[in-house]
Amino acid sequence: MNPTRVRLGGPSDILAVLPYQLGFHPRESLVVVSLHGTRMGLVQRIDLPPPEHAAAAVEAMLPPLRRDAPDGVLLLGFERCEGDCLPLVAAMAHACHEAGVAVRDRLVIRDGRWFSLHCTDAACCPVGGRPLPQPHEVPAVAEFVGREISPLADRAALADRLRPTAPPASDAVVACAEEWLSTRRAAYDDSASAFHEIRRRELRTWARVLRCRDEDGPFPRLSARELARLAVSLTDVDIRDAMVAWICPGALTLELVPEMLREQMVEVLPAPLRPDDGPEADPATHSAQCQRLERRLVTVCAALPEAWTVPPLTVLASFTWWRGDGALTRMALERALAVDPDYRLARLLERMVDLAIRPFGVPA
Repeated sequence: MNPTRVRLGGPSDILAVLPYQLGFHPRESLVVVSLHGTRMGLVQRIDLPPPEHAAAAVEAMLPPLRRDAPDGVLLLGFERCEGDCLPLVAAMAHACHEAGVAVRDRLVIRDGRWFSLHCTDAACCPVGGRPLPQPHEVPAVAEFVGREISPLADRAALADRLRPTAPPASDAVVACAEEWLSTRRAAYDDSASAFHEIRRRELRTWARVLRCRDEDGPFPRLSARELARLAVSLTDVDIRDAMVAWICPGALTLELVPEMLREQMVEVLPAPLRPDDGPEADPATHSAQCQRLERRLVTVCAALPEAWTVPPLTVLASFTWWRGDGALTRMALERALAVDPDYRLARLLERMVDLAIRPFGVPA
């Protein structure tokens, strides 16, 4: 799921922009696009299930769709073999009708071409379908390209991004993490001011990750010491939860963050990426910034030794679920729980994903 607001001219424009919205080219899946006039709203994607599981798949997609309250929806079935997507498309169309949501069109995408199940006019929709539009033919894509946003080849490429990169500095990260953890404990035992200074230094490192606006430039290469500081900081539940609240506005309230830590975050960190704040009112700008942050969090998680990945992966999963990216959320949680099956926040988030419970304050 990915709530956005992009103005488009028709189905071909939506098909061209969709991979940039999702972050990858969908394959063998159903995508449901909410329409608000001429704007795209909520975008949901789900893998094509066996036909007997179509009802359960539809049931998972309906609650967010009702909350989005669209004027209508576009159902996009991506398939490899002819007819593969039709059971789920039909089940979703029926559910939309029952829920009072107008289905504007049902499209099937296969072998680089798209077909409308609603249109019977051969002049408009030839029997062989229409070729998928090229990105350069759709102006809305230019905004994503201009911000160096490009879709991955498919969902499998998402999993590749999360795999540990096994950097040569892995041993150095472990050593630095153990050293920083000892420093942190010593500061905690020493005095409140010493511990606050440790947290301030950790937040300064996080600030480097969170600077994702166009003017902030490329992501700086992080040293082993900086990677260790990021990983160790999230073993502090106050900082972990505070980071989730900061990068997922509305998902958690900052009022629950200890006052001193909250004041430090306001002082040190760049402002949260809110879709309705100043420049972020532009949906393409906000989407690009969120994708940059997602890539940076993925880079950090992939660079860490396995033993230190669980809290960072869970923070990444919290952010991607807030954004509506269920695929990457599940991948991050699977990797986190493979390392620590009892990590409570990961288990809680996994349950939320299973029940399709979206966090409050999701971007709109």
